[in-house]
Amino acid sequence: MTQKERIIEQAMHMFVAQGIKSVRMDDIAQQLGVSKRTLYEQFGDKEGLLYQAMVCYFEHNRLQWATLSAGARNVLERMFMVLGNVMDHSDVTSRMMDNLKKFYPAVYDKLVREGTEKNRQEFRSMLTEGIEQGLFVDSIHIDLAITVLYYTASALVTRKDLILPEGISEREAFVQIVSNFFRGISTAKGLELIDDYLKRYEPGKERQ
Repeated sequence: MTQKERIIEQAMHMFVAQGIKSVRMDDIAQQLGVSKRTLYEQFGDKEGLLYQAMVCYFEHNRLQWATLSAGARNVLERMFMVLGNVMDHSDVTSRMMDNLKKFYPAVYDKLVREGTEKNRQEFRSMLTEGIEQGLFVDSIHIDLAITVLYYTASALVTRKDLILPEGISEREAFVQIVSNFFRGISTAKGLELIDDYLKRYEPGKERQ
């Protein structure tokens, strides 16, 4: 790992643990045992380092998705696992993105643009794979399906003021709503796999 990569990694952990606004360049330099001049030479300013650290954060999440879903039996199960993991990390991600939007809007806007495009590409890849495997109907409008899935998942992850029925957790509600979306685009084979997954599903199981 290069010095620059080590700085980005450490800054990312500090921003997550302590909050984006409270972490100063002085704090990062002291933690890493480097000079502030080194930080400014490599990143320009705090926004430059913050952007790189947030990119690192989201790349870590993507690597975790890949590891988590490596043993999935099919693309439907993989999508459930990935979306469930997104939900599990929603508190941290929402807090960080809220702070970015408030204090560093330019970094926020850039990350949202780039993240939205990456997420749409991944959803497209998985939906296309599902069609090829005969799990999703081939008559669906993929771009529309991606939009509905993306904004449904985003709303469930970021909206913390939703009033849920008594006795159901946020994650259980998330699984139910997402599974209903998949039912709407699935073939008979896909519906069987959804039912199989839900029978095996236990709250918190994928988090381990």
